[in-house]
Amino acid sequence: MVRIGLTGGIATGKTTMTRHLRSLGIPVIEADVVSREVLEIYPEIGEYLRSTYGEAIYENGVLDRKALGWIIFQSEDHRKRYRDVIMPRIRQEIEKRLRETQDELVVLDAPLLFEEDFQKDVDVTITVYAREEVQLARLMERDGYTKDEARRRIAAQMDLREKMRLSDFVIDNSGSLEDSLQELDGILERIGIDYGKEKKIEKEKKDI
Repeated sequence: MVRIGLTGGIATGKTTMTRHLRSLGIPVIEADVVSREVLEIYPEIGEYLRSTYGEAIYENGVLDRKALGWIIFQSEDHRKRYRDVIMPRIRQEIEKRLRETQDELVVLDAPLLFEEDFQKDVDVTITVYAREEVQLARLMERDGYTKDEARRRIAAQMDLREKMRLSDFVIDNSGSLEDSLQELDGILERIGIDYGKEKKIEKEKKDI
């Protein structure tokens, strides 16, 4: 089995890379999805959120993740306390899913790949990079943040240059999507994976 760890900064285009991998038939474990699911799997996390932040982060009884994010990103202390509560459960679920997968290739999409040492659970690491001005523009357009809010979101994460240094491969997604996807396909080939071709052959066999 080959396990690929995919990471990047906010608004660098990592989700687009994930969609491309899925289009090739490659299974992806998304840490962000797991982080939402553990709120249902482990009720004590919800109890912590209610006792700490009250009903301000809930709308009609449903967690408002944007409101929670706004509060958490205002303070390093809030971020740390939240991570200390939720991250052990996220790690538990991700390690379980990596163990249980039957696929020969699986991708772990984890924004905190290096921050939380998930790189130890994978064989190869890829960072998706974009210049800061590109990140700012995307955040302001996509999420409606002011420039100051967007800068705070970026500053709250590990420096992308450090992630790039720690990674086996880097994709520069500052330019065209086509170029970025070609970079990703090239990395898969360098790793020794021609997944698109394998899937095409499998499909042709099924069609015969």
